[in-house]
Amino acid sequence: MADKKAESLNIPWWGKIVAGALGGVILVKYTPILECLTLFFYVCMVPMLLLTAVGLVSSGTMEALTRGWSDTAAEINRRVAQKLENAAKAA
Repeated sequence: MADKKAESLNIPWWGKIVAGALGGVILVKYTPILECLTLFFYVCMVPMLLLTAVGLVSSGTMEALTRGWSDTAAEINRRVAQKLENAAKAA
């Protein structure tokens, strides 16, 4: 029974072409393409651009904090080593 149903649903190659062409004509003629593109831009692209901007800001902030902390720790270690050398020379 499933084979008969599958055979009855097969569309010939020319039927697919006609259906696709009619679908394209209906899409172009009755669908406001500019509004669809504008909606796509607002729904998809604006949130993606917002997330990208937030990601760049957070990445830059983390890099600045990490680099600043590393530089601070290196400066503290340099000063401690210099004081130890001065104390060793004085003694």
